[in-house]
Formats: sequence, C-alpha cells, structure tokens
Amino acid sequence: MSELSALPVWGVVPPPVAAVLQRLKTKAADAVSAMDAAQITSSTPQNHDEAFLKMSAAAEAADRATRDYRSVFNAYAHRFHKPKPPIGELAAMQGTITQSFASRYTAKTVSAIEALLSPAPDLDAIRLGIRALGFNDLRGISPELDRQLALAEADARFVRWKPVPEAFRRYSVAGGAADQSLGDLNFDLTRKVSSPEAVAEL
Repeated sequence: MSELSALPVWGVVPPPVAAVLQRLKTKAADAVSAMDAAQITSSTPQNHDEAFLKMSAAAEAADRATRDYRSVFNAYAHRFHKPKPPIGELAAMQGTITQSFASRYTAKTVSAIEALLSPAPDLDAIRLGIRALGFNDLRGISPELDRQLALAEADARFVRWKPVPEAFRRYSVAGGAADQSLGDLNFDLTRKVSSPEAVAEL
C-alpha cells in the first residue's frame, strides 16, 4: 500500500463554498490594503480627518469579511463536510475549544451554505448569512447562482444589495467637516423603487 493511499480521505469541498471563501479572502485583503497609515501625510491634524475616516471604514470592512470567512468555514466544516474534520483541532487553531466552535457561526450562515449548494439558491438566505458580499460579488460562483441572479435582475422592482460595510455608512469630507450618510439598512429584496433608472443607480 502506498503512502498516499494510507492518508485519511478528507472529502471534497464543493466549488461554491470554496469560491465564497475565496471572495471573502479577497474582500478582507482589499480592506487590509486600505488600512494604510501612509495616507496620513500632513502635519496639520485636521487634514487627517479623511484618512482616518477611510482607515476606520477599511477596518470595519476587513473585520466583517474575516468574520464572515470564519463563520462560513466553521459552519461548513461542522455541519456539511463529509467526513467531518477534527473539530477539536480546528477549534484549537482558532484559540477556542470544541464546545465553542459552533458559537462562531449562526443559523443564518448555515442557511446561506444550504442556499449555495441548492439547485435554486435562495438569494435572500445568502444575503443575510454572508453580509460582506454584495449582489455583484456573487457572480460566477456557480451556474445555479448566476441563473438566480439573472432572474432577480429581470424584475424591475428588484434592488441589488451592497456589502454591509459599504452600504451601512459612507463618508465624505466637505469643507473640513465629515458628512456621514446612512445607506440602505433594511436590504429588503422586495422593496419597490420608483423607476428602472433608480435600480440602475444602485
């Protein structure tokens, strides 16, 4: 018997789950790149405001993406993968114990993974369970998901959602004062808009 045949059989991670983890990794990496203190270039304190706001938003986006990454990873490993990997070892790598591993994901995460693996993915379940990914971030993950995205876009009432950190708060600096505006916080996929042009702006 060869050494390879003696290794444990860990099973195969479904492509949609692997793709979502990769998208979350990219989101986190992009946000970390934006957490750049080199943006603070002036010796005048008030001129730091815009850089600080951008760095703060980047920190929130990185946190959201990494938390979603861990949640999806943990939920998939704990509830879906066959055979189940050694949860005690995975928990130890996260600095926690086996009994706490399941507290690092939610029922919404489980529903999102079920949707990803479904022949007719539930977009609302994915939106609620993986909040760091917006509508456009889901393209190309699977043919089934692409079909659901196309069906959603065919409805003139449908509103594409943005990643939570981006949609929750946007900052701009005008006249030396921070102008804070809240985005679409209810993320209601059935919400009607006044015209197709309004949909195109989102």
